[in-house]
Amino acid sequence: MLFSYIQGMAYRWDLLPGLAAHIEHAQADRALRLLDELLAAIAEGMDGDHTLFTLRCAQCMSACMRGARRGGAPSDALFADHIAALKKLARARTRAQAQRLMRAYVQRLADQVQPAKRSRMERIVVGMLADMREHLDRPRSLAQYSHEHEISIAHLSRAFARIAGRPFREEQARLRDERACELLKATRLGVAEIAHRVGLRSASQFIADFKAVHGCTPARYRSDRT
Repeated sequence: MLFSYIQGMAYRWDLLPGLAAHIEHAQADRALRLLDELLAAIAEGMDGDHTLFTLRCAQCMSACMRGARRGGAPSDALFADHIAALKKLARARTRAQAQRLMRAYVQRLADQVQPAKRSRMERIVVGMLADMREHLDRPRSLAQYSHEHEISIAHLSRAFARIAGRPFREEQARLRDERACELLKATRLGVAEIAHRVGLRSASQFIADFKAVHGCTPARYRSDRT
């Protein structure tokens, strides 16, 4: 009965592959952000059932461990840490404690990944992600990255989606939105300047894109958070 109930509860399982991929590529900050989103989705609709929440967390931990193993983390250390983390999770008395344990676990996994064991394609995609984040104001196309690394656009597109957890255009838009939100909350820059800094040609395009994601204008978003 319990298993049937758990199976029937829907939450964002689609987030889990992305979380494991971020761990695999030692992208700790991204992994932690996605973990927070996943834990919030797990908690939604459980009506405070702590047992089910910790059970879901344990399931997620297994996927995260596999991601770290694919990234080259040593198996013996991973297994020992996994067992210790499961025991701590079982003793957690509140959701907040379980969440802290999960965040600490994901951080340790990302720290144990060995980038030197990445494949050439993995190194290329990780480099692309870093370049995309650093140069948002001067965005490069997938074709430009393809030419630089002498890889077909189709092959690079497939590899990027597999390794980064989402297609190139979606990741570019996500990074753009992430930076825009940071600038809206932390600065008094005008909309046109923020649009320029995130690589958009016009303020009107920025406003339209932002509203499509957040359901409000950048000005409203800022006023609600400052």
